[in-house]
Amino acid sequence: MMAKKRPFYIVKQDKDIFVVDKPAGLLAVPIPDSNVKNLFDLVADHLAKHGVRVGVVHRIDRYTSGLMVFAKNERAYNDLVEKFRNHEPKRTYLAMVRGIVEQDEGVLEHHLKLIKDGFRNIVVDPEEEGATPARLSYKVKERFLENTLVEVHLDTGLKNQIRVQFEHVGQQLVGDQHYAPEEEGEPLINRQALHAWKLAFKHPRHGKEVQFEAKIPADMMRLIDRFRWKKEAQSE
Repeated sequence: MMAKKRPFYIVKQDKDIFVVDKPAGLLAVPIPDSNVKNLFDLVADHLAKHGVRVGVVHRIDRYTSGLMVFAKNERAYNDLVEKFRNHEPKRTYLAMVRGIVEQDEGVLEHHLKLIKDGFRNIVVDPEEEGATPARLSYKVKERFLENTLVEVHLDTGLKNQIRVQFEHVGQQLVGDQHYAPEEEGEPLINRQALHAWKLAFKHPRHGKEVQFEAKIPADMMRLIDRFRWKKEAQSE
């Protein structure tokens, strides 16, 4: 009988941390009163076989792919939770956005507020009650005919932050049906084109910086290749 394949890829593990590459579509953590499969339960079950209890220190969106780190003991958990709360880890994403981003690099700063309607963040005035500062920086990696691949560095880590901020400046993420319903017709990808690509932080045991990278998934590579082909075909 063949062994059951894990739905996540283990990037790195040691006595303190468990770093995985989460596929798009898999919930990061459980939803209350729901039995939907999620990464935390899968990781917890995997490590329980080795007598290890695991803790969640941060999360990424269900339909975002890429890196998540879990703690394998209480000391590592407390250390990493504090680091993520203070926005110390370097979190780098890849995003494919609509339109041409003119500046080679830039910063987006807004105030976001979580609303119950659709459980989403919206951009609000700084003075509004519940407004929370959101900041990210970006670099253009490649421009296509009508889309741009950007490398995004999160300075804060609010729910759906990258998706909300780029949508607010008129450059929604390709495939992001939640914040841009017109994306429902995108044939090349059935989720937001967002990947948690790189992660770096000071290790909870020895304090030295550790760095991890998650391979670009097939659906985003398909987007990149198709947009690149279209651009090259037009220039011939």
